[in-house]
Amino acid sequence: MFGRSANQLIQRAEDAMKQGRLDEAFAIASSPALGGDRRARSLLKKLGSVLLERGQEHLLARRFADALGDLDRAERCGLDGEKIADWRRRAKEARDDDQQNQGRQQAALADARRQLAAGSIAGAQEAKDRAPIDNSAAADVSRAISGQAERAEAAMMAAKSALSDGDLARAADGVRKAAALHRHLDGLLRLENDVVDRATDEAARSFAEGRLPRCRDALDWIQGLGRGRSDVSELDDALRMAGQAADAVREDHYAAAGVLLGRLKQTGPKAAWIDVAREQLDALDRQRRSLLEGPLGRLSAKVRPGVLGVREPVQDQTISARPAARGVERPVDGEARDNGLLPRRLVLRIDGVGSFLLLRGDRIGIGRAGSRTADLELMSDLSERQAEIIRAGEDYFVVSGGGVELAGRAVDHALLQDGDRIRLGKRVRLTFRRPTLKSTAAALDLGEGVRTTSDCRRAILWSGPILMGPSRDCHIRLGPRLGGMVLIERGGQVQVKPMGPGGAATPLPLGETVTIGDLRLSVQPAAVGSGAGRVIG
Repeated sequence: MFGRSANQLIQRAEDAMKQGRLDEAFAIASSPALGGDRRARSLLKKLGSVLLERGQEHLLARRFADALGDLDRAERCGLDGEKIADWRRRAKEARDDDQQNQGRQQAALADARRQLAAGSIAGAQEAKDRAPIDNSAAADVSRAISGQAERAEAAMMAAKSALSDGDLARAADGVRKAAALHRHLDGLLRLENDVVDRATDEAARSFAEGRLPRCRDALDWIQGLGRGRSDVSELDDALRMAGQAADAVREDHYAAAGVLLGRLKQTGPKAAWIDVAREQLDALDRQRRSLLEGPLGRLSAKVRPGVLGVREPVQDQTISARPAARGVERPVDGEARDNGLLPRRLVLRIDGVGSFLLLRGDRIGIGRAGSRTADLELMSDLSERQAEIIRAGEDYFVVSGGGVELAGRAVDHALLQDGDRIRLGKRVRLTFRRPTLKSTAAALDLGEGVRTTSDCRRAILWSGPILMGPSRDCHIRLGPRLGGMVLIERGGQVQVKPMGPGGAATPLPLGETVTIGDLRLSVQPAAVGSGAGRVIG
C-alpha cells in the first residue's frame, strides 16, 4: 500500500518538473512521506540543478527575493553547499548594489524636480543625468524638463511680442513667467533689461510731469525685475517720499510736507512740480499763520479768571487741538491739553534717576524761556521760536527760518539721524537721539550749560512708547535692579507697564508718586517758564 502511494507521489513530482512547475515538484519530492526513498533523492538532485538555473535567471532579471528563494530550495535538494553559498553571496551583493542605486536614483530625480521647480533647466538636466537607472521615472523627468523649456521659450516670445506692441505690463509679466520656468534662458536677461529700461523711462517721464499714479503703475509693472538697479530704487524712493508729503498735506502738516519736498528736490529726480508745490505749501502756511494771528487765532486761548498770565483752552473749538504754528501764541503748557486730554508738556521724575521733559505732538518748537510759542523753552538768547523739530512718519527733521547748524553746517531744514549735533544761536547745543527703531519716540540731550525751565537734561519727543531700562536702546536708562519698563499713553492717561509680553499697566495720575517694586516715579504738567533767561556757563 505504502509503495503504491510513494510511486504516485514521485510520478506527480516528475510530471510537475517536466511541466515547469518546479515549486510544486519540490514540495512533493521533499515531503516527509517520501523521506528516505531512493527515487525521491534522485529526483531532488535533478530538481536542485533546475532550481539553481532558475535562481540564476532571477538574479540576472534583478528579482533578488525569487533568486534567493530558489537558491535555498536548491540547497535543500542536496546541491553542493559551497556552490550555493557562492551564488547566494553574489545575489546579496547584487541586491545591496541595487538598493543603493535605487536610493541614488530617487535622490537624483528628486533633485531634478526641485531644480525644475526653481526654474533651473540646466540644474534639472544635470541632476537627472546623475540617475544611475534609465527607467520610466527618469523618462518622466526628461519629458518634464523638455516641456518646461518649451513653455519658457513660449513665454519669452510672448514677452517680446508685447514689448513690440508697447504693452509693458504684459511684457514684464511674460519675462517673470519665463524666468520662473527657465531663469537662464538664452536672451532672457537682455529682454528683461529692455523691459525695465522702457518702464523706467516711462516712470521717470511721468514723475517729471507730475503724473505720480502713472509713475507708480510703471514701477509696479517691473516689480521683481531689474534687481539691484539704482535708477529703479531711486525712483521708488522718490515716489515714496512724495507719498509721505501728500499724507502730510492731507493732515494739514504743511511744514512737514515742505521739508519732505525739500529733501525730494535734493535727492530725487528733477521735476518742476516740486518747486511749485513747495511755493503753494509756503503760501498755505503763511495764510494759516495769518489766520491764527487774527481774531480766530485769539480764540485758541483765554485768560483764566483770577490767575494772571495763565491761559486755559477754550472748549468747543478745534484750532487748539493742532500743534502751534510758528509765530502763533499757544496755550501755556501747564494747562494746555492736546485734544483735551493730556498737556503737551509733562515732566517725568524718577527717584534716583532724574527728571525728563516729555513733549507731545509732531511739531516741537524750540525757543527762549518765557516764549508763548516754544515747547522746549531754553534759558538762552534764542528767539521765541528759533527752530522746530518735525516728525513725518518714521523720520524727524529740524527746520529753522532763523538759522541752525547741523554737524557744523548751516541749514534751513535737514533730516535728523541718531547722534546729530544741533547748534542754535551762539551757545545752545543739542544732540538728537533715536536709541531704538522699536518706537518712533526720540530725544534731545542738552549740551553743557544749556538749561530748560523745567531743569531737565533730556527732552523726550513722545510719539510712541518710551522705553526705560538698563540697555542703550532705551530712551531712559535705569539701573539693572529697576528692570525694564515702558511708558505709554492710553485713553488720555499716562501708564507704565513691564517690558515684554504680559504684565498689567499701572496708571500714573498727574501729580501723584507711584511705586512699582523699587521704581518710584511721578508725572506732572511742566512748570511755566518766565523771562527770557540766559545760557549758563
